[in-house]
Amino acid sequence: MKRLFVLATALGMLVAASAAQAAEMPRAERTDIVQEHNFDGTPAENPETIGRAMLVRRGHRLSAVASIRDLIPGGVYTFWWVVVQEDGTFPDDIHVASGSHAVVGDNGRATVAMYADRGDESITGFTPDGVNEITFDTLDDTINSVVRIEIAYHGQADDAGDDLDSWLYDFWTGTACPPETPNPNLQQPHCPVYYAATFS
Repeated sequence: MKRLFVLATALGMLVAASAAQAAEMPRAERTDIVQEHNFDGTPAENPETIGRAMLVRRGHRLSAVASIRDLIPGGVYTFWWVVVQEDGTFPDDIHVASGSHAVVGDNGRATVAMYADRGDESITGFTPDGVNEITFDTLDDTINSVVRIEIAYHGQADDAGDDLDSWLYDFWTGTACPPETPNPNLQQPHCPVYYAATFS
């Protein structure tokens, strides 16, 4: 009887360890980067594929590579983690964080790598009305969440001057962004996001 108990305990520990290892095993996903909105802010009726993205999920980390074409040469673009967790309540269940950035060359292409660790804080300082800050969630669910890579256009690097660092690390600073230029998509009180990849 004692031997059976020991065997059952060992088997239970083995199953638990296997489940933990399975949860930590990388899971790779691929999807298109599409143009979700036209430049006048209206939704694209037939979203055009202009790139590809790969996401790798681990229990402790998200990592991704995004390759996109047909961007404006000389443009400043930022690449964002937008992770919809739990019930997807805005902003309580939404993780928003900088993933990467690029100043696009003459060929209109950009390829970036992005990383985010579980427990990472969201970006701070986003006050679209100029007064009230929107507070987003920490990154808690790397496995079951909906993950979006959203790509924002800030304007031309030649126009950035001393503000280029701000353009590269937030999503509301640039000549293409409110309040300097009203976003044609009124649902986006930040630099315009025309392109995104969605992993669900």
